[in-house]
Amino acid sequence: MAEALSIASDLGFAIPPVQEDRQNMPVSSPGDKNDELIRILRELTSVQRNIATLQVELQGRKDDKNVAHLTHVSEMEKKIESLARMTTILKDVIQNKDRIIARLQQPYSLDCIPVEAEYQKQFSELLLKAASDYGALTASIADFQWSQNFKEPPSIWGEMLRPIPAALASCTRFFEALSAMKESFETLQEFRVGHASPPPPAAEFVTPPPPPPPRREAASSNDSVLGSWKTPEGENRVEVDDQRRSSWPPSLDRSL
Repeated sequence: MAEALSIASDLGFAIPPVQEDRQNMPVSSPGDKNDELIRILRELTSVQRNIATLQVELQGRKDDKNVAHLTHVSEMEKKIESLARMTTILKDVIQNKDRIIARLQQPYSLDCIPVEAEYQKQFSELLLKAASDYGALTASIADFQWSQNFKEPPSIWGEMLRPIPAALASCTRFFEALSAMKESFETLQEFRVGHASPPPPAAEFVTPPPPPPPRREAASSNDSVLGSWKTPEGENRVEVDDQRRSSWPPSLDRSL
């Protein structure tokens, strides 16, 4: 009741006297008290109705604020323009529906480059080559446009081109160093693999066959030259075999 009385006082209604004031006032009849209570209840009912109306209005204003950007003049203009564009497109589709249906039924229509029958194969090959070279052609066009837009004097060109030979030489040296390093690693790998492999069994070492008989005395000078070249090779092979046998374990030496 106290809360209702405070709301009524905020709205400008008269507040009934409190209990202390009533005690000080002369005692009235029960009929006057009932009339006063009825009047207060009516005022409270009207206040509640006003509060409900204000709440409804406040909620409506909140909703209007949330959707105000949708109903703004600029937004409505944009929607009208988009609707006009869509209407134009739909009109064009309706007017050209026969042509669109014919195009869909015949994808390869007459809208193409006319080529004679004897040149169709060459033309198709040319188109395939042009399609494969399209990226390079685009890059060339971009370079050509850049060269046209480059308006610097020749001295600037010289300054820009000067470090290119040094850079190429550095790249060449780097490539040579990488190649040499690769060869070194391959040689080292072969050397390690050769030492890591186990020695072959003694049964596999067979005495070399006897040298072939000497040729006839009427051999040409070329044969003598070839013989002179073969002799050191055979000697080197014998030396390698001796070194290999000397590196065998004692068990293999005894078996031999």
